[in-house]
Amino acid sequence: MIIALDAMGGDAAPDEVVRGAYLALERSSARILLIGDEEKIHRCLSVGPHPPALDILHAPHAVGMGEIGPLALRKKKPSSLSVAIQQLAQGSVDAVVSAGNSAAIVATATHTLGLLQGVKRPALAAAVPSLHGHVLLADAGAHTQSNSLHLAQTLCLTLSYLRRRFGAEHPRVGLLNVGRESTKGPKVIRDAAALLTQASVPFEGFVEPHEIFSGEVDAVVCDGFLGNALLKLLEGVGEALRVSRTAAVGGKHGSWASRLAGAELSAAPLLGLGKPVLVAHGRSRAKEVANAVLAAEKLVESAVLQMMAEDTELIERLAALRSQDALWRLGRWSRRWRKTLSKAETDKGGGP
Repeated sequence: MIIALDAMGGDAAPDEVVRGAYLALERSSARILLIGDEEKIHRCLSVGPHPPALDILHAPHAVGMGEIGPLALRKKKPSSLSVAIQQLAQGSVDAVVSAGNSAAIVATATHTLGLLQGVKRPALAAAVPSLHGHVLLADAGAHTQSNSLHLAQTLCLTLSYLRRRFGAEHPRVGLLNVGRESTKGPKVIRDAAALLTQASVPFEGFVEPHEIFSGEVDAVVCDGFLGNALLKLLEGVGEALRVSRTAAVGGKHGSWASRLAGAELSAAPLLGLGKPVLVAHGRSRAKEVANAVLAAEKLVESAVLQMMAEDTELIERLAALRSQDALWRLGRWSRRWRKTLSKAETDKGGGP
């Protein structure tokens, strides 16, 4: 197995990325392909020959953390990110890990690898500690804005992922909202719930933010802006707990506070693609980069993305959602057209 690691991606690249590759090799049986500026990577390597399971592939450019994703895709094709994704598309590597510009990662992966049948766009699924293990948060930042169809499809992808990756027979997934009542929240969330209901997709309805960690659900779905903000808030809380040293240990999993304080940033897989692409946090240091590589190795071993691509139930649900969404749009256009015609007929009479 070969994991491609974007050596130039992240706030501390390439130094921490290279150190992370070394740490990963201590616990991983996979080969690691570092992709980036060869001269800069060699400067970061330890004195003496590098491990035999570590290879380097030169890529002359890097996508900046502040660049616009689609523009970076068009402007810098020989970047470390685009070369890594291309290696995955060609089958030369089994997975890609990058802590770089998430918008550029999503744009490049979608453009180069394509999406699963019926998927409109991918979503990041991040696991965070809950009172009973972990809860999945999707979308955790692949896209900042979502319409009702995007939210509904993300929920379907999450259901399939939980079944295939963790063996959950009846995964519990809800839509994140400000209240459980059907009248609460923005129209886009209420419409997503209606789409899911009409397409007969099982879900837990609306979930309030304070219920995320109670263990009542296995995953929550929201747009990427909210998901990424929530994820960063939790990272800030965890850091505050570490600094204050108030976390206690207890129970089967340890206290939620202690696990949140000790949580090591890893990487979130992009759901909706046929091949593994994992997005690590831009602030990732060596330990988090190593964790991301190990997460990629486990994802490849589980073959979960291949199983999702062949999940007929998922494909049928995605198609049903798109059909229902198309009917809704057609109905809205029809009503607007009739209203326009009615107004035109009224205006023909002219003024008094």
